[in-house]
Amino acid sequence: MTAELTETTPQPVAAVPDHPDEPDFLEAKSRAVRALVNAERVLAAGFLVLVFFLVLSQVASRYIFSSPLTWTEELARFALVWLTFISAGFVMARRLHVTVDLLAAKLGKRAALAMDSFAMLVVLVVSGAMAYAGLQFALTAARLKAPATQLPMSFVYTAAAAGFALIFIHGLLNTYVNLKHPDQVPGAMENLEKESF
Repeated sequence: MTAELTETTPQPVAAVPDHPDEPDFLEAKSRAVRALVNAERVLAAGFLVLVFFLVLSQVASRYIFSSPLTWTEELARFALVWLTFISAGFVMARRLHVTVDLLAAKLGKRAALAMDSFAMLVVLVVSGAMAYAGLQFALTAARLKAPATQLPMSFVYTAAAAGFALIFIHGLLNTYVNLKHPDQVPGAMENLEKESF
């Protein structure tokens, strides 16, 4: 009888995962959100590995072979830009951006939720505008070429548009959680406490 109760009783979903690999509320409910977040993580890890190997090859070619490669430093810079903006989307998905929560920690749940919703609105406006501006800038820079790699500069500038678009998407999803599932919104200090362990 006890085994039947535990099997049919739904397990509560934690607002903040205990481990980075655990899905949060939205990821647990939607395969599309989980796929997007996992794609961001894989791309960010890929760019990090790429930056590491490009810098390592630059150091080896310069100091071991005394013949520095001209393109590795530039490509490492471009990969770092992409790493930064793709990671920003993942960080927004998990609500882990650096914030000052002193006031929110002192407020009640409802007031803190209202403050978070207002902050999300500001993020949506700014990230939407920046995604649009970044895309326009990338389109105008399509004819420019990077000096060492000859890559179109639109490749680099598209990173900003993609990153802000991801922030916008995750901001919309977080706003949805604020409005429809306020019990799943982490408290002001909950993210920080989980990350410190």
